[in-house]
Amino acid sequence: MISTLKEAVEYIYDRRGGTRIKYGLDRINKLCDLLGNPERDFPVVHVTGTNGKGSTSKAIHNILKEHGLKVGLFTSPHLTHISERIKINGKSIKDSEFIAILNEMIFSIEKMDNMKDEMSPSFFEIITALALKYFSNQNVDVAVLEVGLGGRLDATNVVVSDVSVITTVQYDHMNLLGNTLEKIAFEKAGIIKNNNNVVLGNITDSAKKIILQRANEVGINNVFEFEKDFTFKNPAFSLNWNSIDYKSKYNKIDNLIYKANGTYQPYNISTAIMAVESFFEKKDKKLDINKTKKALKGFLWEGRFELLEYKNKNVILEGAHNISGALALKNSIKTYIKSFKKAALVGILDDKDIEGMVNIIANEFDYIIITQVPNKRSNNPEYVYELFKKFNKNVIFIKDPVEAFNNLLSSPYDYYFVTGSLYLVGKIRGYIFNLEEI
Repeated sequence: MISTLKEAVEYIYDRRGGTRIKYGLDRINKLCDLLGNPERDFPVVHVTGTNGKGSTSKAIHNILKEHGLKVGLFTSPHLTHISERIKINGKSIKDSEFIAILNEMIFSIEKMDNMKDEMSPSFFEIITALALKYFSNQNVDVAVLEVGLGGRLDATNVVVSDVSVITTVQYDHMNLLGNTLEKIAFEKAGIIKNNNNVVLGNITDSAKKIILQRANEVGINNVFEFEKDFTFKNPAFSLNWNSIDYKSKYNKIDNLIYKANGTYQPYNISTAIMAVESFFEKKDKKLDINKTKKALKGFLWEGRFELLEYKNKNVILEGAHNISGALALKNSIKTYIKSFKKAALVGILDDKDIEGMVNIIANEFDYIIITQVPNKRSNNPEYVYELFKKFNKNVIFIKDPVEAFNNLLSSPYDYYFVTGSLYLVGKIRGYIFNLEEI
């Protein structure tokens, strides 16, 4: 019997299934079946995309919550504390609830362990099932689920959703998803189910063609496309104060103000509103414009161009963890703080397109410290350092991320960035707020 959250987390991480990616639906289907199929107990808005799926998921959650619904939210990864992944109406699952549900699951987990190696559930499969069980126990009105990786074979795809959302299709995780946008789109389109409403963000025509083929195969007519069925105009960008005018086939919302920074956020927020409108269309409800404005006014997605004041310094946390993220970071810098002096702490995982990311962001900063990401997939930070030195002469290497961050702040610049990996962002964010990491 597990009695502490630390024991619970160690149990999930250290099992035979471990943290390695185990792609496929056999294990999650079996685990949910043993748990009584909690995934069938509530409506679902399912969100995937190369970038933007976390922001979009949280914005959907905020809008639904403001309309008076009890809303579950499942996202990944967490920045500091594992409970960040599982929330209802903005409140993280309590440690005691996490422990209690995991204890209920252990018999089923270990029953699967005893079947054969390939049936031993992974970390992500267990945490997904735990979230679904929690949402079922709490009788949520709707759950918003962010896909972990891809879509078609991701553990979250155990659900039969009401709305499927695809935010973007770009290059990432090509070893698993394929090396073309069309192949990646095929994997993401795998979340589309019969009787869905489908919402598509800003997606290239070649990728969209694959997604629409999938929608046609399962007999879906209600597909809402960016620039066709919904869009935004007049974006205004200022740190911690941004706005757009939104328009869809259902509503027009002028001067919609939100806190979340980044030139990519207008796309995410527009997609989120359309997702809620399409969900309400299935439930014969209508979007309340005033409630939507209220829901988004304070909208913030932690670790994504998040501006903090720390020791009288302007610190920006931006989890730009792939090529698309690096391009978005570059664009946001030019939009918000082009003329200011900038320093950055950067850590990039080994399995990313490091050279491509370095080529994009190396010249955006006046001073750079390269560090090791606190993750098993960061074994060669020195290689990242060597690549950065080719593009920027003012680069140093400090292996320990906290030591590196303090060193960064000791230099006189206008803005200090922490970027390249969400795991690094989470480490430094936890340090800034003195949060317990678990």
